[in-house]
Parts: sequence; structure tokens; C-alpha cells
Amino acid sequence: MKKIFLVLMIGLISLSIFNGCEDRTELTAPVEPAFTTGSADFTRVVSIGNSLTAGFQSNALFESAQKYSFGSLIAKQTRSANYVQPLISDPGYGGKINLTGFSNTTPPRPMFSYSPAQGGTPLLLTHAAPYNNLGVPGAILYDVMDTTDFATKSVMRANPFFQLVLRNPALGKSIFEQAKNLAPTFLLVWIGNNDVLGYATSGGTRGTDATGKLPSNDAVFGFLYNQMVTRIATELPNTKAVFGNIPNVTSVPYFKAVGPSVAVEIKKAQAVYPTLPGLVYAKTDAPYVGVATVEALASFQTLLTLTSSTYASYLGQPTGKYYVDKGLAIPAGVDTTKPFGFDPTNPFPNEFVLDPDEMTIANNAVTAFNNTISTLVSANTNFALFDANAYMTQLSATGLTIDGIGFGSSFITGGVFSYDGVHLSDQGNAIVANQIINVINTKFSAAIPRINLSTIPGMKFSKKIQLDNLGLPIFPVGALDNLYL
Repeated sequence: MKKIFLVLMIGLISLSIFNGCEDRTELTAPVEPAFTTGSADFTRVVSIGNSLTAGFQSNALFESAQKYSFGSLIAKQTRSANYVQPLISDPGYGGKINLTGFSNTTPPRPMFSYSPAQGGTPLLLTHAAPYNNLGVPGAILYDVMDTTDFATKSVMRANPFFQLVLRNPALGKSIFEQAKNLAPTFLLVWIGNNDVLGYATSGGTRGTDATGKLPSNDAVFGFLYNQMVTRIATELPNTKAVFGNIPNVTSVPYFKAVGPSVAVEIKKAQAVYPTLPGLVYAKTDAPYVGVATVEALASFQTLLTLTSSTYASYLGQPTGKYYVDKGLAIPAGVDTTKPFGFDPTNPFPNEFVLDPDEMTIANNAVTAFNNTISTLVSANTNFALFDANAYMTQLSATGLTIDGIGFGSSFITGGVFSYDGVHLSDQGNAIVANQIINVINTKFSAAIPRINLSTIPGMKFSKKIQLDNLGLPIFPVGALDNLYL
């Protein structure tokens, strides 16, 4: 046995020596993905935008999400120099939404907690230059060129992010000036969403036009966008840029998480109230009361905001809790002894409902604004367009499988959006980054490798829960009231 063992050992040693002498480099060397910047220069990447650009997620701006902002991911893929962001330690600013579990009801309901509005600490306030990520949550198109003092604007708009992101007028008196002062070689610009989305998420009760009741005027939007594009072209003539357009409001789960569940409850209630035509809700203009049928709610012909979930559980009850929670006087003509949302004298609140007329206003604004963006961007050979609207519409309609992972626009389980139903998740940002990289590669003859989505964290939820038919999400009262877009 010893002789046999010795022979085997000698044979194995000989084989290893022989293999060690063989040149196997061509068999073992890792294959590096092709990389070239083409006609683009990514030495200094700078982003201009709102919360979508900032990396805002689950109703807050916080460090562990900011590092997955699409601008940061693109800067990494393009091997750009330092891409500095206005980092805020977790849980950040805004009031982060945390998924805490699911109820024992059938179907199960997701339950959330709500972090303090200023639970984090800004980490890079002393950074000596403007940040590369100049996405300001809450910013509208007007804000890109506006030189109003940042501290004053933060107070006027009840929005701390103008001061947190822009900090010091010595760095530049506007978002654009700070971007320009960084001498960017490549710009990522995604702005204008809030000029219509703010109207939609408020149920059509607030807007960005001169009256504050409708989306921004088409002519005003065109003037402001043309001003921005022209100044980029003339003052940064060698800078390449990708501009994103505005996704349709109906493509986000903020408008799709609650309606079908309410439709089920209304249908049950009709057995008790045979004359109940549907959800009775308040309207801004005459006749001041509208009705959303079961079919309209189930098929998204009438949309309910995610914020409506707080009060949807009170449907049919003789209550005025909404007015009490908001600190509002009971409006004339409202009788809170009547069943809430079932009676025209105690209607479901206007701010939670985007009805067909309001949807038409919002959709028309998106179409008009996107036509303006397309026309202005296509006129400059240094600029390229990321058609976010078309991509998000496709995602909402059919879903997508990427890197073996299924994605869609469903609340929580879709994987693209965070827990506020509007802002992108880590993987959602990576999806957007990859689409922008595709645009860069096509427009500027580059070969920038795409991001493998399996390397990016997904949203956290219990896979043991059947999520095909979620009930109404349970938010703390007041959660999402200050949603920064």
C-alpha cells in the first residue's frame, strides 16, 4: 500500500509540475468588457434635476440610497473622476418609509413605519466645490436658472433641500451656475417632472402654473426649457449631454396601489347600500361631487393616490377624521354623520382622487412638455434624448425581465419603485442608468458597459407572503404629506 501511495503521489506531483509549466493564460484570463467613450468625455459628469436625479427614495434622501442614484452609477460605469453628492446619513431627510411587515388579514396588508423628518446628518457641507449631483428634491424647471437665495427659497417653499444641495451662493447663484462652474464635460439633465407631477400627486388640487392650480403653462414651460438648453449650448459649447423627458403619471404605482382594493370594498358595500353608485368624492369645481364606479377604480379610469390609503379604511363610517387630522374646519354642506365616501354630503377628499378630467389635463401637459423637450434637444448634435416616458410606459404595460429578474410597476413587488410609489429603487435607478448608457453608446459611438442588475440591491419584502393581491397599505397618519418630487 505504501508503494502504491508513493507512486500516486509522484504521479500527481509530476502532473502538477507539467501543468504549471504550461502557458494557460489564454484560457484563464478574464474577459474585460469593451470600453470606449467615443466622442464623449466623462472626465467631469454633472447632473441637473429633481428628486429622481438626487437619488431620493422611500420619501427621503439618505446615503445608502444616494450611492445608487443613476448619475452616480453612470459616473462609475464611465470611469469618471469623483462624482460628489450631498450625502445625508441614514435615515436621511424627508421622513423615510420603512416596510415593517404585513398584517394577518386576507389579503395581507403591508405595514410601514416613518422615520423622523430630519433623522440624518449632512456629511459633506464643507465640500469646497459645487456637488456633481445637483438634483434638488422639489425642484421645478423654473428653479434651474432661478437665482433666489437658497436659504430664503428653502423657507418660502418649506423645502430644506435647496439649501442642503446648493449651500453657498459663492459656488453659483443657481443650479445652472453651479453646474457650469464645475466645467462639466458631460451633463445629465432630467427636469420638468414636477411641473406636472405635483399637480397629479395632489389629486389635481395644486399646480405649478401662475394660479397654483394647474400644471405649468405650455408656453412658459417652452420658454424656460429653451432658456436652459440655449445657455448650456452657448456657455458650455463642448459639453455633451443627455436629457430625460417626463414619464406619464399613470406609469407609477403611487396611482395604482389603492384603487383596485377600494373597488373591492365598494362592491361589498353595495350589498348593504344598494343605491351606492361607487366612491363619492369631492371635486374642485361644480358640481363639486363626483362618483368613481367600481369599474373605473379597478381599471384605473379614476386614480386614487397612495396617500388615500390612510383614509380608505374609514369608508362607510360616519366620520370627519380627515378634517380633524388636517386641522381643518368642517366645510359648509359636509355632514360627518353620513357614511364617509358613500354620501354626497360626506365625500372622499378631493386631494386623493385624480378623476378622468384631471387625468386628461395631466396627460396633455406631459405630451406638450415632451414635444418641447424633443424638439429642443434634437436640434443640437451635442445633445441626446432619453425617452423615459416610452420606457416607463412599456414597463407599466408589460413588465420586463432583466438579468434574470422580473420587473414591473406594481407597488412593492414590481422592484422598480421605492415605498413611496413615485421614486425609483436602487435597481430602478440602475435600470434608468442602463437606458441612458444605451443612449450614450448610440449617440456618441461609445462602448460603456451596462450595469448587471443582479449586483444592485433589491427592495426588501417577505417572500413568504402571497403578494398577488395586496390589501390597502397601512401608513401612519400624515405620512407622505410632504412628498418631495
